[in-house]
Order: sequence, then structure tokens, then C-alpha cells
Amino acid sequence: MANVDRPRGARPINRDGSPYSGSLRKMQVDSSNATAIFRGDFVAQEADGNVTPATAGTTNVIAGVCVGVVVDRAVAATEHPGYLPATTAGYILVAPAESCYFAIQEDGTGSAANRGATANFVAGAGSATTGVSGHELDTSEVDQDAADQLKLVEKVDSPDNDYGLNCEWIVQINLPQHSVRTAGI
Repeated sequence: MANVDRPRGARPINRDGSPYSGSLRKMQVDSSNATAIFRGDFVAQEADGNVTPATAGTTNVIAGVCVGVVVDRAVAATEHPGYLPATTAGYILVAPAESCYFAIQEDGTGSAANRGATANFVAGAGSATTGVSGHELDTSEVDQDAADQLKLVEKVDSPDNDYGLNCEWIVQINLPQHSVRTAGI
């Protein structure tokens, strides 16, 4: 059976080998952010302490993944479907990158040989209708580059997920921004 093409960004599934229990950080976004933030988007912390969507395909660190938006009754989009519009100040809930495993769909065709490789993500457009991210694993970037953003662990073990086009992978953030191994902001 063919995999369904359903990009939805990254979703936390495991932390330190234990089931993911909802460990989150509340992080601020300022109005200078020019890009909407959706559930499943990779985010990075800026020098002023605010967060912004992480830049796809670059050697940059990632603070985590947006898993929700703190509702602001003055901004309708934060209520339903739950995304933070561009140039809107607010707060998002972030699953921290350190020691967390995420599930994400690839944008092309991969194989079992990609286990243990590295790759970047591609920032597809999020949906203002569902509030869900369009980020995907960039299959064209799969290699062994230590500067890549993601480390491929294994395909998600599910009856409707096989190696091949649009496979869903378990990944770790290769350079977590708040890790003791990365430089300060």
C-alpha cells in the first residue's frame, strides 16, 4: 500500500526513550516575526529571546517544535485552528529539541539505507484552515553531514507506513539549540 502524502510538520513522540509526556516550554514570539507559526513547525530562539520559525536547509540550530499556540482572545487565529499569524506577538508551546524524538514525513522517496543518515527539513506552507505545518524531511538532502538539522533514526512503525515515497520517519534534532554542545545565541 502506498504511503499517504500528508505533510504535517514534526510531532514529538518520545523523550529520552520514554513515551512523550507533554514536556513543553512556553516561548514568546514578537510582532517582528514575518512568518506565521503552525503546529509542527521547527522553531529557533533569536538573540532577543523571542522565537521564530527555523530556517530550512541551513546550518542552524533548532530550539524545538511548536505543538500549540497560547490562545489570545483578541487574535481569532490563535483559537481555532490554532496558529500564530505573521507579524503577531504571542506565545507558543514548544517541545524542546534536546533528547526528544519527532515523527515527520519525507518529501520524496527514501529507503532503509537512510537510517542513521542526516538531512535538513523543507518548510512547506502551513494551513490556515487546519493550523498544521507543512514542514517535511528533505529527501534530496540525505547524507552524512554533521551540520544537517536532523538525524534519521528509523521509519515510524505503523501498518500504513513503508519505506518509499512519503515515508514517515523518526528523527532527532541534530543541533539542539539549548544543548550544552552548542554555542550560545
